[in-house]
Amino acid sequence: MRISTPQIFQSGLAAMQSAQAKLNHTSLQMSTGRRILTPSDDPGGAALTVQLDSAIKATAQYQRNADHAQPRLEQEEAQVDAMQTAIQRVRELVVSGSNDTYNQSNRNIIASEIRQIRADLFGIANTQDANGEYLFAGTSSQTAPFVMADDGRVSYIGAEGAGAVRELALTSTQRIAIGDTGAHALMNIPEQSGLLTEAVPAATNTGTLDVTQVESGDLDDALNSAGQTLRIRFNYPGANPGAVSYQILDAKGNSVRDANGDLLSGSYGTTDAAGTFVTPVPNDPIEFAGRRVTLSGAPADKDEILSRPVAQVSLFQTLDSIATALETPQSDDAARKLFSKSSSMALRNLDSGLDRLNDVRTSVGLRLSTIDTQTNLNEERRLNLESTLSDVRDLDYAGAISQYKLQEVVLQAAQQTYTQVSKLSLFDFL
Repeated sequence: MRISTPQIFQSGLAAMQSAQAKLNHTSLQMSTGRRILTPSDDPGGAALTVQLDSAIKATAQYQRNADHAQPRLEQEEAQVDAMQTAIQRVRELVVSGSNDTYNQSNRNIIASEIRQIRADLFGIANTQDANGEYLFAGTSSQTAPFVMADDGRVSYIGAEGAGAVRELALTSTQRIAIGDTGAHALMNIPEQSGLLTEAVPAATNTGTLDVTQVESGDLDDALNSAGQTLRIRFNYPGANPGAVSYQILDAKGNSVRDANGDLLSGSYGTTDAAGTFVTPVPNDPIEFAGRRVTLSGAPADKDEILSRPVAQVSLFQTLDSIATALETPQSDDAARKLFSKSSSMALRNLDSGLDRLNDVRTSVGLRLSTIDTQTNLNEERRLNLESTLSDVRDLDYAGAISQYKLQEVVLQAAQQTYTQVSKLSLFDFL
C-alpha cells in the first residue's frame, strides 16, 4: 500500500485534534458539573432532563400559589373569627334586653351597642389584604363589596355565582379557593324564624299593582301561618260601580279561613260607572294571617300577590331589626308581645348566621390544612425530581477525572508521535 507524506501528516494532525476535542469536552463537563452538555451526548437522557426540569418548575409554581393563598386565607380566618365574636355578643345583648326588669333606657343603651357592632361588622366585611384587595369581594376585589345607603340599608355589590371566587392550582388536578364572597358569609343566611315574609306580584299580573311594604301583624296568627305561601286575589264586581274585593287563598288556590272559621277577604278600592278602578286610601295595608301588606297601583281583575316566607336574610338586616325593636317603647301588651316575637326571630336568625360563619371558618381551616399538606408533598416531590435529574444530568467527578487524565496522556502521545514522524525524510540518509 502506498503511503504518502501528506497522508502521514494529515493522519497525525487528525489524531491530535480528536484527542484535543475529547479533552476539551471532558474539561467543559468538569467545569459545568454536567454530564450532558448537548443532546448528542445522550439523546434519551437529554429528553428526560427536559421533562424533569419542566416538572420541577411546575412544582415550584404550585408552591408559589400555595404561598400566596396561605396568608390570605389566614387573614380571612381571623376576620371570620372577629365576626363570630361580634354576633355572639349581639346574641348575649338580645337575651339581656329581653329581661322584663330592663326599662326603656336600658334597652336603648343595648340598641346603641348593637348598632355599633353592626357598624363594626360592616367595617370587617370591607377588610382589605396587604395588596389592597377586598377579602370578601370575590373576583371584584378592587371594589368595596358592601355599601350602605342613606337609610342605613347594607347591600352587597361584589362578585356572586359561579366563578365568583378566584382559585389557585396546588397540583395539576387540585385547585383551591382563596376566599369567600360576602354574599355567602353575611347576606344569604337561611331565615330560621319562619315569621319573616315577602310579597311579590304574581307573573300573571296585568295591572299596575306593586308591593311597597311588608310587615308583621298579630303574633299568634303569624305563628299559625309561618312557612305558608298565601295568595291575595283581586276580583272586580259583576256590575259597575262596585267594590273591588280580595280573597286570601293558599298555594293550591283553596280559600283560607281565620281561627273563627271566617273567610279571609275584604275590599280594596272600587270601580266607577265606567268600570275604571278607583285607588283606595294610600298606605292602607291589607292584613291577613299575621301579615300586613301595603300596595300601590291598580290591580286588574284576577290579579294576584304572592305572600311567601323569606328564604334568606342578611346579618345586617337581623341586627337592624332587633335594634329597632329594642328602641320601640313597650307601652302596652301588644307592644311587649311584638318585642317578644322580634327577639325570638332575632335569636334564631343570629344562630343561623353563626352557623354560616362557622361553616365558612371550617372551610377556610380545611383549605389551610390542605395547603400545609400540599406544601410538604411539594417539597418531597421537588427533592425527588432534583435527585433524579442529578442522576441523569450531573457528572461523576471521579470517573471524569480519570477519563481526563487518560485523554491527557493520549493527547501527549499523539503530539509526541507526530513530532517524531514529522522528522522522517529520505534526504537524511543520502
